[in-house]
This record gives sequence, structure tokens and C-alpha cells, in this order.
Amino acid sequence: MRFLILGLNYLPESTSIGPYTADLAEYLVAKSHRVSVVTGFPMAPQWRIWEGYRNRLFMRQIVNGVPVLRTFLYVPSRPQKSLNRILFDLSFALSSLLGGLFVGPADLVVAISPPLQLGLTGFLLGLVKRAPFFFHLQDLVPDAAVATGMLCEESRAVRLARKIERLVYGRACSVGVISEGFARNLETKGVPPSKIALLPNYIDLDFLKLMDRNNGFRKRFGIKADTFLVMYSGSIALKQGLQTFVEAAAEFREADNVAFYLIGEGPYLGDLQSRAKELQIGSLSFLPLQSRESLPMQLSAADALVITQKRSVTDVVFPGKLLYYMAAERPILAAVSSDSETGRFITKHQAGIVVPPEEPKALAEAIRYLQNNKDEILRLGKNGRRVVEEQFDRRLVLKKFANHLEMLIENKRN
Repeated sequence: MRFLILGLNYLPESTSIGPYTADLAEYLVAKSHRVSVVTGFPMAPQWRIWEGYRNRLFMRQIVNGVPVLRTFLYVPSRPQKSLNRILFDLSFALSSLLGGLFVGPADLVVAISPPLQLGLTGFLLGLVKRAPFFFHLQDLVPDAAVATGMLCEESRAVRLARKIERLVYGRACSVGVISEGFARNLETKGVPPSKIALLPNYIDLDFLKLMDRNNGFRKRFGIKADTFLVMYSGSIALKQGLQTFVEAAAEFREADNVAFYLIGEGPYLGDLQSRAKELQIGSLSFLPLQSRESLPMQLSAADALVITQKRSVTDVVFPGKLLYYMAAERPILAAVSSDSETGRFITKHQAGIVVPPEEPKALAEAIRYLQNNKDEILRLGKNGRRVVEEQFDRRLVLKKFANHLEMLIENKRN
């Protein structure tokens, strides 16, 4: 079978959804399928095209046995601005449409969102190649932009996006979602449940192995064995609501046995650093994104791993870092709405503690609770690891994903 996969991010980017797209492509190749990938030039998480890829319109590569065509990407210097983000998304939707015309025939076109506009690209390429089109949602656009206040529902951009949603969901032969909340969202928009496929993200448990807490990460940064380490690791964007994390750290500015580490990069990093300086938080350290190879050691060094979200974020986000946190066998402290997809998931699986979003004192109290309850740290951590092993193992999910795509092609042939 022949697959054309369209995705904004791809290896060597180790953050965002690039690794998931690459894993799917490589898995299909391993099953002796023919796969072509059209993607952008690597730019995450710094929002700058990487050295060695700049000043190019197109570029062909073979990445781990997969033919990859990279197409033009407009990367704005100020991605916080709504118009810049729209132009960024649109640049890839258009350039990948052109690139997709030159990668040969396909039995199925797979488009991975965001951006939402890539759904139009997938639909059009499906028409040209006379192939069905599968749309996979890693994020709900524009719902996330509305929830975080980046756009308002009545804006012209959102009204246009709603029309694109209806067209793309209607034309896709199937729509993949990564969580049950996403499925509910689509059903409210009129997408038939029979058309929705739950295909969650996953964890490579051979990579994210369990490690001792007092490992090389603590030694490298001089973190003592008796220091309670609270960590956030991931992208720094508006929907994360990480000011809550910074202000919770301020509650421990006099404590010498608690350390806070915020690890990652993104357009709102400068704002958080300024706030930490304003509050004079000596216990809070900022680190750039660490190498992917060091991630198991990094997460295992923590005593608690934090997720924060804006109060308005509900079913529009399911953070990929959640599964990594659980795989590290560490408890999760989630400052999120209890009725959000993240909050429900953590509560259902008893993998952490959920506190109200945008309330730093509530997060600080949860940190103190775990400090004084070592047994609870162990219980919550073990619950998380068990759930990941049983439901989100890479081998299980990729097999289900590939089977679904193969079924779509067989249905078309029959």
C-alpha cells in the first residue's frame, strides 16, 4: 500500500508532534508499505529554522528509511501574534500542497493537524491522486486558540476556521483523535461517531525506562538527595498557563529543601523569567530544552512533575507530556480544570493530584502534601506507569493505527 503523510513537524525535531509522525511513517515502512512524507523545515521549539536547513524552499531527504520532502515554512519572529500564527500555518498548507504533487501516487493521504488548513491540503491532494483522505487531530483548532484567548469566537478568523472544519471533517473518510474529549468535541460538531477513530499518543517504554531518583541529572545540577524537586518539562506556550507554576514556586522562596525546575522553550519564556525575577524566587531554575536522550534521567530525578493549563482549557488539549510523566513513575501535580480532559484522565487513573487552575496557592499546598506523604508519591507514580504499560505502549498503539489506515484503503478498494 502507498501512503502520503502530511505533517508540519518531523524528525530531527524531538518535541511537538514530529516524533509521533515519524514513528508512524517508519512503522508503515517496516510493514513493507511505500510511504512518502511531506513536512516543514525543523524549527521547534525555538521558532527558528535550524542551522543547515535555512534559505531553502524545498529539500529531499531519506530519514530512517523514509523519503521526506521538506517544503517552505514562514516562521515569524513573534509567534504570539494571531496573524503571524495564521500565516505560519498557511505557509505550510500551501507549500505542502505544491510538494505533495511531486511525490508520486498514493492509496491514502494522511494529514496531521495542526494546522487545520492542512486538512484542506490533504483533501485536495486526495482528489488529485484519487485516494481517500484521513485527518488526524493532535490538537483542536481553533478551539484551543479561543480557549486561551488568542482569538475570539466572533472573529473573522474563527468563523472561517469553523467553515474549514465542517468541510474537512465532512470530506475525510475518517477522523483520528488522541483522546475521548476530542471525540466528544467532534460529535457536538456533527461528526458521526462511526467516522471517529480513537488513536492515542503513546510511549516507547524501551526508551523511557525507570531510573533511580538520585541520578546524573541531580549530580549535574547540584541538586541534593534530600531536596524535593518539582519539575515542569515541555513547551512554553499560552495554553500552558505556566505563570501558576512560577507563582507557586514563590510560596517556597524561604525553603531550602525544595527546588523548582522549569525546562523548555517557547514564545512565552521571557515573560515567565521576568515574573520570576520580579518575585525574587531563588528556588526556581530555568533550563533550555534538554537532549531527548537525557529525558528518562531528567524526569526520574523529579519528585513531582507539573502540568498547568489555563482555566478555559477543557477538551481542546491532551498534553503529550502527560504520558511521559506517567512513564517516569512520578506523581503528577495538575493545575487544571477538574472537568478538563487532562483533569479527568489523571483522576480516573489516580496518577496524580488535580488542583484548580490559575491558583498558585492550591498548587503549593499539593506540593507540601506530597512532601509529607512519601507513600502517596509511590502509589500515584506506580499507578501512572501501570496505565501507560497497559494502554499506551508504542507497539500496541502503532499496530492499531496502522491497522486502521490499512482498513481505510481496503474499504476504498472494495
